[in-house]
Amino acid sequence: MILLEINNRIIEETLTLKFDSASNGNKPEAVEVTFADFDGVLYHISNPNGDKTKVMVSISLKFFKELQEHGANELLKRVYGDILVAPEDGYNISLLFDLEALPPNKEEMIHQAGILKRNCFASVFEKYFKFQEEGREGEKRAVVHYRDDESMYIEAKKDRVTVVFSTVFKDDDDVIIGKVFMQEFKEGRRASHTAPQVLFSHREPPLELKDTDATVGDNIGYITFVLFPRHTNANTRDNTINLIHTFRDYLHYHIKCSKAYIHTRMRAKTSDFLKVLNRARPDAEKKEMKTISDRSGTEPSNVTRSLTRDQSRNQSRDMFVFTQKATRECSGNFLGPTFSVKGANEL
Repeated sequence: MILLEINNRIIEETLTLKFDSASNGNKPEAVEVTFADFDGVLYHISNPNGDKTKVMVSISLKFFKELQEHGANELLKRVYGDILVAPEDGYNISLLFDLEALPPNKEEMIHQAGILKRNCFASVFEKYFKFQEEGREGEKRAVVHYRDDESMYIEAKKDRVTVVFSTVFKDDDDVIIGKVFMQEFKEGRRASHTAPQVLFSHREPPLELKDTDATVGDNIGYITFVLFPRHTNANTRDNTINLIHTFRDYLHYHIKCSKAYIHTRMRAKTSDFLKVLNRARPDAEKKEMKTISDRSGTEPSNVTRSLTRDQSRNQSRDMFVFTQKATRECSGNFLGPTFSVKGANEL
């Protein structure tokens, strides 16, 4: 299955274009880009105060205050250093790049700017990974409402870190496909003993969230990851954070792709069935057109035409004789002696 990219390509491509243009001595151009990402995240790339030699990258997260409680500001300051500035209005974080004084490691700075959202999420994971590494237990559970109706719960134990995602399925089909995906995750442990344990519960929250305000409903699902020290140690934690913070988007992305694939197969199969039905339909019988001169509908021969003319003459003569006879018989009985054949014809 496809893994979603943790970096934002729009940020990376825009900054790469600006940095390369400045390195080549070209005149800087204005930039004004606003775009969205998963989980209601909003980005803004602009020139502060109209200064084209400066490029500001800002991000807005609805749940940033919850991340701040777990050391998001300290982590961002450690990663971005001096380019982290006061955020612009309507945004939570802003990075400022000076095109006249490019950093020596500009490729690395472009990459870090592209994973700004990931670095915001990383603070809460690093905090609880450290709790587990130090053997600290009993720390307050972290709750991050990364969407209006969905949340993430993180809790540290001496031997593991438990991460629970709550998610909302829009319809019943999503629930069924989601269960299939969760079953595949469970089966994954058989193929790799280093894989984390994955649990899935529908309608009811897991036991870890028994005493919380976790939502209950027919369209609610809870996915639990049990991370062991091999997943949270200093050598592997970065990769773990990269994968787990996008899990919710990863799951729903593949549910939508699966539904699109199923619909495509259904349309293709329906088209095949229609072709079979069209081939099985009997041909319509050809009806022969009848004419007065020829009942068969075919072109009459010369002999047939001659016979037809003679028959018409004989029929006309017989009809005339019959008319005269009938007129004579009727003239004496009903019409009187003044009625003639000529008068009958005129009527």
